[in-house]
Amino acid sequence: MARTDDFRIAPGDGLRYYAPESDRDRHDREGGYVILMLLVVLVLLAMATGQVTVFSY
Repeated sequence: MARTDDFRIAPGDGLRYYAPESDRDRHDREGGYVILMLLVVLVLLAMATGQVTVFSY
């Protein structure tokens, strides 16, 4: 049996190919991740030095 556009092995999931993102979009997102990482490190450092109390006994 020949494959045609009507023949599908599995139902379509609705996903389509999107063009690759631009370098500017990727760099903007990477910058956001760097800022988020710095905030997490600062909070962990504050917890380690006792400036922020997470569990009060």
